[in-house]
Amino acid sequence: MFARYYLMLFVLLVALTGNASAIVPEPVEYPMTITDNLNFTVTIDEKPQRIVSTMKSNTELLFTVGAGDDVVGGTMHDDYPPEVENLTKIGGYTSLNYESIVDLEPDLVLAEEGNGEDAVNMMKDLGLTVVVLNAYTIDDIMENIEMVGRITDNEENALAITADMQQRMGNITQMTDDLPDEVRPSVLYIVWDEPMYGAGSDTYPSDLIHMAGGANIVDVHGWPVISLEDTIASNPQIIICSSMGNRSYTIMESINNNEVLAQTDAVKNNRVYAIANPSTIEISGPRITQGLEELYGYIEPVTTENQLAAEGTEDESDDTTTSMPGFGMLLTTITLLIGYLGIRR
Repeated sequence: MFARYYLMLFVLLVALTGNASAIVPEPVEYPMTITDNLNFTVTIDEKPQRIVSTMKSNTELLFTVGAGDDVVGGTMHDDYPPEVENLTKIGGYTSLNYESIVDLEPDLVLAEEGNGEDAVNMMKDLGLTVVVLNAYTIDDIMENIEMVGRITDNEENALAITADMQQRMGNITQMTDDLPDEVRPSVLYIVWDEPMYGAGSDTYPSDLIHMAGGANIVDVHGWPVISLEDTIASNPQIIICSSMGNRSYTIMESINNNEVLAQTDAVKNNRVYAIANPSTIEISGPRITQGLEELYGYIEPVTTENQLAAEGTEDESDDTTTSMPGFGMLLTTITLLIGYLGIRR
């Protein structure tokens, strides 16, 4: 009995050791040369100890991987985690205060394409080491987490974060990847209501909607204005309301009280939802898995109903064949004929 117990314990330890070693990176060595998201080659001489972030998503990413103690400056838009309140503010992401940035004596500036080409060039001309991030897809977000983890000597943390993200996303996508188009509920994701602005096909919300089992009805790029006429024609089964500044619930109320939109299945069936924290869906950071899980909670019940409806339609089509006039009599005649031929033989 004890021999079996020790054998099981040994196997468990081996398995745990194997899993741990899978995410343990090689030691980080400086200087290191990396290629950022704009294909610029950047050499980082030493471990960064004074980092300035010029985008709220970058600030969140730095704190998440464990480099928060080395961040000395961020934008006025930074709001997560709570510790960012203590950072020196260097302006807005499109209105950077270069003097404030230089005064902080950063050994690394983590910028974003959204800052603008002129801003990035200005910081480089000031002699600053600048790494530019620009994530288009969920995979880009995870690659950036790992790159920032390595740059800041927090790669083990970063790899653990992306491994957890992959597992959490996989828990959902394994149930949605193979869903046929006809059972995916139509979804409209809006961030403003007068006029309505929706998430286009190349946005994070659109990616997450698909991963959650839905189909985004806005098949254009960016964040276009959505007309009431187009919305009625597309007839979304689900409407997601999202807006920074706690306006999600205000927009949801506006949609539910709109007499024109009352014609949509979403409003009829009380499937208009407000996103309490849009940053979990619209910001390119690790919390995007939380956004996926929230969307799945809204979409999955409708997906199930669509699947049942599709199966019901198939059953009805089968029943139609057997309920055709004269089909029962024809079947009986064939059966009697086969029996008669059997007797004759």
